[in-house]
Amino acid sequence: MDRIDHIVINTQDRIDEAVAFFERMGFITTPRGYHSIGSINHIIVFKTDYLELIGYPVGKSLEQLPQLVQGPAGLTGMALKVDNSDQMRDALIAHGLTPQPTFDLSRPLDLGNGKMADVKFRVTTLKPNSIPGSDVFYCQHITPELVWRPEWQTHTNGCIGMTRLSINVNDPKAASELYLRAMDVVKLENTEANACIIHLSNFQITLVHETEKPLDLPMLVHDKPFSKEVKAVMFSGAIRLPLHKDRK
Repeated sequence: MDRIDHIVINTQDRIDEAVAFFERMGFITTPRGYHSIGSINHIIVFKTDYLELIGYPVGKSLEQLPQLVQGPAGLTGMALKVDNSDQMRDALIAHGLTPQPTFDLSRPLDLGNGKMADVKFRVTTLKPNSIPGSDVFYCQHITPELVWRPEWQTHTNGCIGMTRLSINVNDPKAASELYLRAMDVVKLENTEANACIIHLSNFQITLVHETEKPLDLPMLVHDKPFSKEVKAVMFSGAIRLPLHKDRK
C-alpha cells in the first residue's frame, strides 16, 4: 500500500462540464463508465495511475453513495493500489483502523466491434472521516488490462502521470500519524514551515496548515505545465484544480 492507484474528483451531477474542461487541457478521457452501484465516471489514464472523474446522472438519487451527493465537489479521495483487498483489510485492522467490508465493483466496457467486457475491482474503504483531508481507500484491479490501454495514455499535452498532492489540514503532524497507519510510507519528512511530506514509492503527499485557505482543500500536481486557465476556479467555486509544472 505504498503506490497511488488513482485520485478521485467528485463532479456530482456536472460530469460533462468536468470532462470538457480536461479535454480542453489536452487530456484523453475514456468513454463514460456505468458502475454497478449507480455512479458514472470517466478516467484519465497515465503510465501507472489515473485520475477519476466520478459523478451521478442529473436528477438521480444515489442511496448507496450519499457521499457523492452530500459531500463536497472537487478532489476528494485517493486510492492505493493493492494486490489483495481482503488481506489489506486485515492489515488495516492490525494497524488500529476501521475498514468497511470489502466489496466488488464493476462497469461494462465497450471494446468495439460489438465486443463488451467488464472492468472489475475489489475495494476496501475506511470508515468515513478516518483520515484528515481525503477519503483513502484501497483498490485491487481484477482486470488491469482493461484500464491501462495504450489508446488512452497518449495525451496531446504530454502528461504521463501525477506526482504529488497537497492537503490543508488543522494539524499536519497529527494527521501524518494517521496517514502512516493507512499506508506504507517510504519516508516522512517534517519541514520547518509547519508541513509534513509523505513520500510513497511513486507519489508525494504534503500536509500543510494554511489558515487563509479552507481545510481539506487539495492541490494536485501533474508532471507537465498547463495554461493559466487551470488555476481558475471551476463550477462557481465548487472545484479547484491548480495544476503546476513539476520539477524534473
